[in-house]
Amino acid sequence: MRSGETFDRLVSIWSVALALGAPAQAAEAQSPLKRVHDIATNLAACWRPPHEDDQVTVRISFTRDGAVIGEPRIAYVRSSGNPADNGALSDSMMEAIRDCTPLHFSTRLGSAIAGRVLAIRFIGPNQASIIDQL
Repeated sequence: MRSGETFDRLVSIWSVALALGAPAQAAEAQSPLKRVHDIATNLAACWRPPHEDDQVTVRISFTRDGAVIGEPRIAYVRSSGNPADNGALSDSMMEAIRDCTPLHFSTRLGSAIAGRVLAIRFIGPNQASIIDQL
């Protein structure tokens, strides 16, 4: 192998390694969530509802490290499309939770909410709020 080919091959390997490592570095660089409301907004950023005005309320608990405890429960669902879309809407929320957790909590937030049930209401892709903490 010529030195030019060796260099090109090393650059290619380095580029692939850098690209594969980028998501992990981005996750590490993410600042920890410090407020309870940040949990709702973080999950909302991951959710892709089928319609703009779809609504879902989910009951969910986290460990102090941001992992979900047990299976989240959909407490309310209303599709702004056809009521037959409610199943797909519930599935889209569960998929968002699976894809976006564990969350990265500050030590203080993790200690404050560990094991507590949060009811989070989502309206469309941009609105989310904690409506109950048990």
